[in-house]
Amino acid sequence: MKMIKFKLKEQLEIKGKTMYWLSKQTGVRPNTLSQWVNNEDVDNSNKKVKSISLETLDSICEILDCEIGDIIEHVKKKDH
Repeated sequence: MKMIKFKLKEQLEIKGKTMYWLSKQTGVRPNTLSQWVNNEDVDNSNKKVKSISLETLDSICEILDCEIGDIIEHVKKKDH
């Protein structure tokens, strides 16, 4: 299995910014950012991140002055 991992928490820490600040800059709801920052992609389907628009990714990269690979990563999940 494969999955997408958000590395947004690390970028916010590097830049010295908060989720609240990023929410204000991007217009993305704090609850949505919290899911991304906390990588809520576990079995709880009502909290699973299902999509993110290219426009939003572009906006986050622009605001944080980073590359796409700095905020998301494709990793292979280990089979159990």
